[in-house]
This record gives sequence, structure tokens and C-alpha cells, in this order.
Amino acid sequence: MGFIRRKPTGIIWFTAVFLIVLAILIVILTNKKDVLPENWLFTVDGYAVTDEEFQFYINEQRAVTVDYFYRTYGAEVDEGFWGRQYGENNETPYEHAKKAAMTALIRTKEEQIIADERNIAQYKSFDELKSDMEDENMKRAGMEDTGETYYGLPEFDLYQYMQYLSSARWPDLVDTQVKKTKMSDAELQDEYASKSGEYVRTADELTVMFAINGQAMEQKTLNRLDISKEDIESLRFWESLAAVSVGETVIGKYMGEDAIATLLTKPEITKLAPEEVKDSIIYGRAESDLRTLIATRADKAKIVYNGNHFRELVMK
Repeated sequence: MGFIRRKPTGIIWFTAVFLIVLAILIVILTNKKDVLPENWLFTVDGYAVTDEEFQFYINEQRAVTVDYFYRTYGAEVDEGFWGRQYGENNETPYEHAKKAAMTALIRTKEEQIIADERNIAQYKSFDELKSDMEDENMKRAGMEDTGETYYGLPEFDLYQYMQYLSSARWPDLVDTQVKKTKMSDAELQDEYASKSGEYVRTADELTVMFAINGQAMEQKTLNRLDISKEDIESLRFWESLAAVSVGETVIGKYMGEDAIATLLTKPEITKLAPEEVKDSIIYGRAESDLRTLIATRADKAKIVYNGNHFRELVMK
């Protein structure tokens, strides 16, 4: 009896699957971090920063830098201001702005990288963020036309959009940090004792004499729970009233109207027990630990420069 030779089907399928998985891994590993754009200026832990992106951070430091050199040296902005040396340390406005911009940029990068590592928000390049902002602005314009509800600004500039993204991902970042935060009963008690004056509950209702738009004052009860979290002006108005003494008056915006209110009764304040604020204490520690983590990673970040391009930058 002869032998029948069979094709090694199993081996072929295994090899094909292996090559597909390998290709996917290569794409993942080279995505974002290892593929550098032509106009890259430097990398932060392997993630590219373009000259346009760094210039954005420089521009955010202009006003602060001008104010610093005016207060410190009495310097006025003129044609040679950004490259001129000031003081015994020969400080240069542009180098000062570059240093501040670098600090802000690296911390933002580390926050983005941590959010990516924790599967909260995918890391996106500067160009992708700009594209996303344009899409968001178009979406909001469409919602404005159709009368749909949205929260926040009708249109973002780039700084506002990046702040918007940071604010959106920060609570999720803290939540992931909470899971990593361990506090013993002794630590919780010590933290409570050090800040027990802060752990109080203010009654949600205020009795006031109240009027809007020049109307006559009338007694009214203002309930904090009636104010949406997005209505910052009304919340600020309510909290200002809660902080003043009986008989004092607060003027501001309330529920979208110009308002005036005189406090009639001081809101009741109740001291909270340790078990009531345990979660708040842990959340506060987690938030502090997260800020420390970002700062530590920023201090230890590996920066790789593209030749002398960074050194040769000039103020635009």
C-alpha cells in the first residue's frame, strides 16, 4: 500500500494567521508614536511635536511673558524685545516663553498619553485635534440652525477646544486613579482631622428678597438644586449669597436674567461625619496623586530633537 501525501493545510493556515497578526501589531506599534511627520520639531516619549504645534504653545505664553518682563525689568514691547537680554541673568523673552511653552506642552502630552494608556481617550496628533475641532464646530453650527440643545460654546478656537477635551477626560482619569489609591483608616482619619472645617453641608435653600430686571423685590426661596451644573453664572450667584451675612445684597446673573437678592436667613451648615466624606477624601487624594504622576512623568520625559530646528526657532 502506498502513502498519500496531504497538503500541510494546518501549517498554511497557521502561517497566514501569524502573518496577519504580525501585520496588525506592526501597524499598532508604528501608529502615532513611531511615524514622524516631515515637520517634526522634537518628540516627547516618542510622540511627535510639530513646529506648528509648538508655535501654538508659544503664542499662549506671549501675554504672560510680556507681563513678566514689564514687571521685572520695566521692559516695553518693541521691535527688538523678544531677542533682547535683560537683567543680571541675561534673560531673553523668547527663551523665557519657549521654556514656559515646553513645560505646558509636555504636561499636556503626558496627560494625553496616560489617558491613552488607560483606554480613556485615544491619543491624537495636533493635526487630528485641529480636524476634530473643525468637525465639532460644524456639528454645533448645524445644531444651532436646527435649534438642538448643546452645552458650551457655539464655536471653539483651538485653545478652548483643547481645554474642553482636557475637562472632559479629567474626571475619567481621576476615576482610574481612585482604583489605584489606597488609604488606611489612620490616613483617612488624619486627612479628615486636618480639613474637618471643610467637610460641611450647606442647606440647598436660601430665603431672600429677590428681583429681576428692575421688578419690585419680593421674598423668595432659591434652591440650588434647581440650577443646572452648566449654568455657572447662576451657581456663582447662589454661592455668593450663601457666603454673605444676613442683610447683605448680591447682584449678578440668575437663570439668565440680571438679578438682585438680599439674604434674609443664613443657610444651615451641618458638619459631616468621617464616613460621609470617605469617598471625597479618597477622590481628593487620587486627584493629587494624578497631578503628581503627570508632573513626575513630565520631568522624566525623554525629549529627542530634530537637529538644530528647535534651537533656531524665532518668534513669529
